[in-house]
Amino acid sequence: MKKMLLTGVLLALSGAGAVKVGVLLPLTGAGSVSGQAARNGYLLALDEINRSGGVLGQPLDLDFADDGSSPAKAVPEFVKLVTVDKVDFMAGGVSSATSIAISGPAKQYGTFMAWIGAAAVPVEDAFADHKYFFHYHPWSYYNFEAILDYFKYLKRSKGAKNIAIAYEDGPFGSAGINDTVALFKKAGFNVVMSEKFKTGSGNFGPLVSKAKAAKPDIFYWVGYDTDALPLATEIKQQNLDVGLIYGTPPSWPVGFEKNKLADNIAGLSLWLPSSPQAESRKFVAAYRKKFGNMTEEYFAPLAYVNLKTLAAAINRAGSTDKDKVAAELARTNTPTPFGPLTFSKSNKTQYQGFKAGNWLHFQFLGDSRVPVYPVKFAQKPMVWNK
Repeated sequence: MKKMLLTGVLLALSGAGAVKVGVLLPLTGAGSVSGQAARNGYLLALDEINRSGGVLGQPLDLDFADDGSSPAKAVPEFVKLVTVDKVDFMAGGVSSATSIAISGPAKQYGTFMAWIGAAAVPVEDAFADHKYFFHYHPWSYYNFEAILDYFKYLKRSKGAKNIAIAYEDGPFGSAGINDTVALFKKAGFNVVMSEKFKTGSGNFGPLVSKAKAAKPDIFYWVGYDTDALPLATEIKQQNLDVGLIYGTPPSWPVGFEKNKLADNIAGLSLWLPSSPQAESRKFVAAYRKKFGNMTEEYFAPLAYVNLKTLAAAINRAGSTDKDKVAAELARTNTPTPFGPLTFSKSNKTQYQGFKAGNWLHFQFLGDSRVPVYPVKFAQKPMVWNK
């Protein structure tokens, strides 16, 4: 694990009493696009926090650790941050599988966790009884609520009726798949295929052949960025006749929007840089100034909001006492690039941030991600391929 003390112009003032936040991210492996985007968001927030006086009068100290997108690596990295590096708080957390793996040590050590990802319901189950767990990302059932709303719109406007589902065989894709099928059917859709795959395998030939035979109107897949290009390639090669290809990876491959295979593929995002919200415009300007480019991955602003709100709560609490910080973070009510952030109960956890109403649906159109739904946020009409 590489420790990074990144405190900008206040670096020289850092002392033994600095507040330390451990950040566990997939900087390598299958989730690395999300992890690297989140890292940039944390670095931007850190700059702003420390330019504004830091936390409890000292520059904030971040310790980054790479979980390698692997539960086996995540656990020792997490334990080291908590027991050896003795961080005061933990942030990060993208993968559901790694988050489930660290739930035992987190509860054992009573770790304060401000978590930005890990949306699968088994993660919610694992942390249901942990009083210091704050979850920023919508749970998967909030995600699906937004997806179902969009698909109902396609049913009304395009006559979409038949759905083929492909899902990765880990917690992210498989948890709740039976409920997903049941809810689609309850909404009047025919689920003509429900097939699992191994993420990262690149072997989609038989799956796409099965989908082709099923004649779907919507091809809906749940996996990771590593699956996007090989799946799109196979769909193109087999000439799958479908109205819409809709994917829900946490992030998309870097440069995917420039590939012709991405044309008209749709997806879900909490945020896009084209958002007209004032806080989003501020974030985009600050990100461009620091990094010289712009990301379309929502984990960047999510991490930014995560650290800014945690730091603000610690300052309001006036100490690193976990109960006091939890009380202050729970009272958060602030504008963000995604809209207002408050915390309330989810189905099982005490502190849930963003929910279903924050999602945008986009299509890859003209080398970029363009919002197409909800209609009031659409920047171009969606392309239906049937």
